[in-house]
Amino acid sequence: MSKNAQNHLGLFAKFWQPGLVKTRLAASIGDEKSCDLYFAFLNHLINKLSDVGTDRRLVYSPPERETCFREIAPNSWELYPQSAGGLGDRMHSFFSDQFKLAKPPAHCVRNVVIIGADCPQIKSATVERAFEELERASVVIGPSLDGGYYLLGMRETCFDIFADIEWSTSTVLGATIAHLQRQDLDFTMLPPMEDVDELNSLLALEEKMTHGVHEQASLTDAGEAKLLEQVRFALGRSG
Repeated sequence: MSKNAQNHLGLFAKFWQPGLVKTRLAASIGDEKSCDLYFAFLNHLINKLSDVGTDRRLVYSPPERETCFREIAPNSWELYPQSAGGLGDRMHSFFSDQFKLAKPPAHCVRNVVIIGADCPQIKSATVERAFEELERASVVIGPSLDGGYYLLGMRETCFDIFADIEWSTSTVLGATIAHLQRQDLDFTMLPPMEDVDELNSLLALEEKMTHGVHEQASLTDAGEAKLLEQVRFALGRSG
């Protein structure tokens, strides 16, 4: 990775209130369990990505819950409130704000990558690869299997790619790529991953993590082991 780059990671997060997070998953496992699982995903990513990039920002909503987010954010993360508006407005605002901050030193490129808390299998290597891809392309996308994306990154400029998109639908990725192509912007894609939004994707996550345990004989990463335990509890596998 280039030494002449400032790599900024933003993790978008909602306050963990039953009935307001993971609502599609809640239809299968209930509001309380789906909320607890969201909180587990969020903490897992905060801890796992605590040393990725030049700096990290927990981009939280709503702003009045700052104290709650401060309680779970280690010193390696800064807090940054989400702006008003829809998801596209909030992502555009975050990217724009990051590129408007104090300019990096001469000959130093600024890269900004954002993720959400819906894909707990994102690893440090995933985000680091996204930063590396931004050395070759203006935009990097981590596609999710439901037709959206789990990661989005831009280099040096906030591009206009968030307008007229039907968020939380299977058309998000295609519409985003169409924006990029219309503007003749070069982009690259990471391997696809699955957002955990419904019961089938939660079952797939459990199977993948359990398979990993069998392959390794034991799950040596304490964070991964704890997450698997929480996933199993949400599915009623343990008491």
